[in-house]
Amino acid sequence: MKKRVLEITTNQEIADVLAGIEHPLAAIWSQNDLIKKNIAISFDYWLEDTGIPITLTEFVEQYLAHSEYLGGVFLTGIDPS
Repeated sequence: MKKRVLEITTNQEIADVLAGIEHPLAAIWSQNDLIKKNIAISFDYWLEDTGIPITLTEFVEQYLAHSEYLGGVFLTGIDPS
């Protein structure tokens, strides 16, 4: 049985995706290593645990679309009104 080797998503890959997305949080998140690492780890676990194919861009877009549910550091710099 051949063991599957998982690639680890990097902060730079997340930053590259964020740079190509027009969203108020994208520029803020691209400057925050904690957020980038959290998204990268979540993406890797998503692929490993679910087996449901999704691109990194689609995954990041979902994070941005639902940022209000993430709270904390994910909403830093955003006016809540």
